[in-house]
Amino acid sequence: MDKIFFSEAKTLKKGFTLAEVLITLGIIGVVAAMTLPTLIQKHQEKVRITQLKKAYSTLSQAYNMALNEYGTPDNWGIEETPASVDENGVHTVEDYSGMEKAAEILGKYMNVAKWCEKGKVCDTRQSLGLDGTTVLGNGNSTVSSRSTFYLQDGTKITMGYIVPLDQYNKYADILVTLPGNRYVRRGENAFYFGLTPKGIKPSGFQGDVDSFSQKCAQRGSNYGKGCTAWVLINENFDYLKCSDLDWGGKTTCK
Repeated sequence: MDKIFFSEAKTLKKGFTLAEVLITLGIIGVVAAMTLPTLIQKHQEKVRITQLKKAYSTLSQAYNMALNEYGTPDNWGIEETPASVDENGVHTVEDYSGMEKAAEILGKYMNVAKWCEKGKVCDTRQSLGLDGTTVLGNGNSTVSSRSTFYLQDGTKITMGYIVPLDQYNKYADILVTLPGNRYVRRGENAFYFGLTPKGIKPSGFQGDVDSFSQKCAQRGSNYGKGCTAWVLINENFDYLKCSDLDWGGKTTCK
């Protein structure tokens, strides 16, 4: 009888002490604290990529429908935007009619939730450059005209200046600002497309006037226009982390 009891007692397993449990939980907490920000950032980037692709698709579909009804943009009756630049580099526009007409034609084929009204501010978010620090303004210079509208999901579409086609290979820039951010930052949640004779073209392709190497890989307050094609094709924002990326070369910081 005693031998049987002794044999069973030897098989009893020792449990963890409170100190061991606390140490283990502490290690898990440290690892989680180190990896969680990266996981959150990657998730946010995936969301923005999806939003940008959706906006691109929406713009392209609207362009194709406008093409069927009106023809190419040179038949839309949009006039070049008269603009002057002062000694501080500030643009002043007296007539937004060309921009407004182009926006209205495209907006006709999109699910527009709200148009910005003339003379009224509809976006007070702070606007940043690609470096993330330099303040460019509060983004109100163009939203005070009817060249800007919001889609149902909160995406903001802004028609840029109508420019000479033979000089820029496009009629205008179109700025797409994604929803869900407290600021507007080029190359992070604000992306440029071109209104061209062949459709809506993401900025930043090789040969584009706003090339990736000059207007995205190089950081600064006035850069970020050439990031759109990179995000759509390579599906990353690694140009915010390293500066040696380019078409035909490295496409990620790894």
